[in-house]
Amino acid sequence: MARLATESKENHSLMPAAMLDEIERRRAGLARHMARAVVTLVRWDDSTGRPPRPEAIARACAAGLDLFLATAREARPATQRELREVAQLGILQARGSQSVEPVLNAYRIAARVAWDAIMRAWRDHPQATPEAMVVTANYVFSALDQVAAEVTRTYLHAREQHLTRGTRARTRLFHALISDTFDSELALQKQALGVNLPIAGGYVAVVCKVDRGEDALGEVGNQLDLPPRALAHATDPGTLVILWPAESTAGATAAAEVVAQLQEALDVRAGAGRVRVRGGVGAFHPGLRGVSRSYLEALQAVEAGRKIRPDAAVVHHDEAAPFLVLAQNPLTAERYVEHVLGPLLAGERGREMLLQTLEAYLARGSVKDAAAYLHLHRHTVLYRLGKIRELLGGDPDDPALRFRLQLALDLRRLV
Repeated sequence: MARLATESKENHSLMPAAMLDEIERRRAGLARHMARAVVTLVRWDDSTGRPPRPEAIARACAAGLDLFLATAREARPATQRELREVAQLGILQARGSQSVEPVLNAYRIAARVAWDAIMRAWRDHPQATPEAMVVTANYVFSALDQVAAEVTRTYLHAREQHLTRGTRARTRLFHALISDTFDSELALQKQALGVNLPIAGGYVAVVCKVDRGEDALGEVGNQLDLPPRALAHATDPGTLVILWPAESTAGATAAAEVVAQLQEALDVRAGAGRVRVRGGVGAFHPGLRGVSRSYLEALQAVEAGRKIRPDAAVVHHDEAAPFLVLAQNPLTAERYVEHVLGPLLAGERGREMLLQTLEAYLARGSVKDAAAYLHLHRHTVLYRLGKIRELLGGDPDDPALRFRLQLALDLRRLV
């Protein structure tokens, strides 16, 4: 380490004082020349914000030359404060920009102009040895790298803060929609435009839940192929809410397709069959005030579907509405279940198997399919169906009884 330090100090001493005096003599003109090159060659656009004023660019170029002269004369690296002063203009510009590249390009152009001018001034100087040129280049371009790093670090920090603020604003907007906590639709539209998030005039809500927590559900939701003005937000690790733009009740049918799309995306990410999505779809209610109602319906639908249609990927609120209405009065629902299924609910041995057989038969529609689902021989299913007919005093194939039995079985899961 001591040897390297000695070598570094010797290399610094190769910078002739006469050369530095020449640069200092030309400082003002060289700074103006650098600034003119930056103004002429750098292309500013909407993504970089308003370009800096020429006099500000000239001051930054002069500060860069002062930094070079000070560090070269004293054979030392630039201090953090000196770098900050040179980088200040770029830092201010970067904070209001969507792209940092034009800002960095301005510093590169200024450094190149200064380097070319130094080379021309020293071309015939007796002390302009190759070693001195290497040391000079090291000072010029090392300082450029450090200034660029300062500007880039500030830009990235500013962008991170901007994105964080934007994410929070979008989250607040989303929650205002699903909870109906905004003052007026006009105010909400203005709020959406303020965060560059144009919204539709109405939505159908889709609530997607996974059986097991999926930490990246929000990230996967952002990758879905959603229509313009659609909104997606993960309200918790296992729940993704999608607001699908709609103008009528037909929008609910189109919105339901997003559940399959989300399932495909999760299969690709986690592996087929590892994560299962259940979706609930609310009805369409006009205007932005109707979004919260559609959201509550979607929540009810996904929870009811988990109980009454465990094999279904999507349940619409309109499908589950009859069960939800009855379930709101638990005593009535329990009496109905007892009235229809009472003989099968007795605590005797084997009655639970009869209920499972009845449920499989009604869901599958045939003895063969019910036997396959239950992993039983078809004769076993036929025997159990005979016992069911005997206990109920009716035939499950009778349409009226079949309807009552299915309703009672579904209510039993809900209450």
